[in-house]
Amino acid sequence: MNTSSIVGQSPLTASMERILASGRIVHAYLFTGPAGSGKKTMSGLFAQALLCTDKNNKPCYACKPCRQFISGNHPDVFWIRRLENKTGIVVDQIRDLQAAIKVKTYQAGRRICFIDEAHLMTQQAQNAFLKTLEEPPSDTVFFLLAENTNTLLPTILSRCQIFRIGNLSAEDIIKILRRRLSVSKEDASVIAALSQGNPGKALALAEDESFQYLRKSLIKGMSLAGSVKILDLYAIFADYRDRVEDLFNILQLWIRDLLILKETGEWSLIVNQDQSALLKRQVSSFTSAALRDMIENIEASRTMLKRNSNYQLTIENMLLSFQGGS
Repeated sequence: MNTSSIVGQSPLTASMERILASGRIVHAYLFTGPAGSGKKTMSGLFAQALLCTDKNNKPCYACKPCRQFISGNHPDVFWIRRLENKTGIVVDQIRDLQAAIKVKTYQAGRRICFIDEAHLMTQQAQNAFLKTLEEPPSDTVFFLLAENTNTLLPTILSRCQIFRIGNLSAEDIIKILRRRLSVSKEDASVIAALSQGNPGKALALAEDESFQYLRKSLIKGMSLAGSVKILDLYAIFADYRDRVEDLFNILQLWIRDLLILKETGEWSLIVNQDQSALLKRQVSSFTSAALRDMIENIEASRTMLKRNSNYQLTIENMLLSFQGGS
């Protein structure tokens, strides 16, 4: 199997290679993982390999089916996506799918049907789709992409081969960023750490114009720790409330670097390498105990917000708890 376009995910690609080599293709595959984890990339690679006409190098990216798949114009590839005015995938969309797969394929070979955000199928839609899975057309392979399996019927799960998309290593994320975008090694290292192994999130952060502003503003503002002026940082949390997880992660990564320098002095372990001068200035202002407390307070605040605590009060209390020194 040609996996030259894929970084990481070697267990998953190995499984797909074994399936292709054996020729034992089942009727439904479920790719599950958080948004941005690579479900579309990995399922697309497998689907393209199933359609490819090259005998030895699948997908070859050169044959007619491969070119059609890449361009999005393959006549035997069908997508179901949530409609803009709907909160889920509705039964009428499944009925449209059922009608489509009754028609003979346009080209020799297989038909591929993707259901994106399959976890959002309504109960009625799932029941309708289950009937198709119970008597699937011999020439059709279904690819379900879902962030989780909690909302899917057990009877649907039992009829799918499940592929779980794992997080990538920081090294793999850096490789993806450097391959696809003009990102410095230093910036890529920071983004890789903040993305928590999610390539989609890493790419989004790298292309986000406000990301560097938020990062630099927060870490510079850490010099105000131990003073009531630390509350000035609340303005950032107020303006970017929808990105509070990113803000927490930026702060936590910065404090982690300060703690490493405080306890080991090992610069090779630092993520924020491009901000070494600022790290040197700030590290003397904190004790190790204070830095550990900051990390704990960030985690506590994260948990409280998930429990719908008052946003402003939670953030302000967290900032006031950032007491530098001994």
